[in-house]
Amino acid sequence: MAWNDTKTGGEGKDKVLASDWNAMVAVIEAKSTVVTGAGTPTVTSSTPASIGDIYVDTSALKIYLATGTSSASDYKKVISE
Repeated sequence: MAWNDTKTGGEGKDKVLASDWNAMVAVIEAKSTVVTGAGTPTVTSSTPASIGDIYVDTSALKIYLATGTSSASDYKKVISE
């Protein structure tokens, strides 16, 4: 996911250079694992290996992000349709 504009943010907001954004995204993509399943993450489906791992619920179209590595409950919902 590359951002081609020079800066993001509007008047009075922090500005982020597109090159910095792209570098951060590349680091996250290199470290994250994407796991899919039908339904919410459960102990039987997946325990995140790393913080930042992504779980996609393909039946409910929801996305979860791992905030820990102890159990499937470390996946927190971030996006839903």
